[in-house]
Amino acid sequence: MKYNTMNTRYYVLGLVAVALGVSLISCGSPNAKGDEAIPEVSIPVRVEELELSDFNITYNSIGSVTSEHMVNLLFEASGKVEEIYIEVGEKVSSGQALAKIKSNVYETAFAQAKAMYEKAQSDLESSEKLYSSNVISSDQLKMASLGVDNTRAGFTQAKNMLDNTILRAPFDGHIVTRNLNVGDLTSPAAGMQPPFVLADMEQLKVVIPVPEARVGMIQIGQQTELEFKSFPDRKFNGEVRRIGMAPKDLSNNYDVEIFIDDTDRILKLGLVADVHIVLDAYSMATTVPMRLIQDDGVGTYVYQAAEGRARRVPVKVIALNGTDALIESELMGGDTLIVRGHKDVRNGSLLDIVELTGA
Repeated sequence: MKYNTMNTRYYVLGLVAVALGVSLISCGSPNAKGDEAIPEVSIPVRVEELELSDFNITYNSIGSVTSEHMVNLLFEASGKVEEIYIEVGEKVSSGQALAKIKSNVYETAFAQAKAMYEKAQSDLESSEKLYSSNVISSDQLKMASLGVDNTRAGFTQAKNMLDNTILRAPFDGHIVTRNLNVGDLTSPAAGMQPPFVLADMEQLKVVIPVPEARVGMIQIGQQTELEFKSFPDRKFNGEVRRIGMAPKDLSNNYDVEIFIDDTDRILKLGLVADVHIVLDAYSMATTVPMRLIQDDGVGTYVYQAAEGRARRVPVKVIALNGTDALIESELMGGDTLIVRGHKDVRNGSLLDIVELTGA
């Protein structure tokens, strides 16, 4: 079969012409999307007005509550506990009896010592009369006087032992621990649990360790703020009263004692406190949440919302306090900061403010 090559050539040329025509028409016709500018996309953000506030630079540590006056009370005589007059938590006065051990042995010893002392005194009086009448020598008088001295010592010791059968409070305070029951045998021996622990609950303090590198920042009279998990909605005030003069326990830490203002008397010994010592205080300072501050390696900055767009504002962080930062910047009270979406914007970004807090 023979092909008509002429017809075929004309057919191909026709197709090419059609294709070129379509191409020219396409190039020559205006494209609506191509001629219009791409619309700028706004970034949704939330904003808040910057409020000036007080700011404290603090040294933070942890310590537990103890008392300025706290003592383990021990009987100074041995014996079986006969009576207990006080319970844990009760307030006692100086000299008040707390407990008593069986005292009959000590009473007998005291009676004997008293009789011997009184007899020695009587003998001395007789010897003095005999000596004045030249009946006895001076040596005999001295022996009578020595007898009084010896029996006085025995009498005093026996009286003290009898007195020590009653355990008394050495100062005003509260009984915070009791390790004693009627019938127990007790003695002043070391290693025994103290029958009672007495503490002055009106002078409570927290002792914190401060390392050598920081102890120079702490001064007597500095104000402190204390927080306790037992009282999550309350803050307690305190004051630095003592700073250790030497490191403790071969460490490089110095004890710092902070006395607590607990006018309601609700704190207990052993409670753990978060302690914030105020090193410097600022009034009406420029502070922002630390999470708003960004760092690109060149500098730190936050984003401000101004005339519907994001504005990058350089800031310098001066100090931190918890989650807040004290800053230096050109920002002023009332300026609007981007607080949500701040990591999605750039300088000049169009903003879609979805919520304005404080407006």
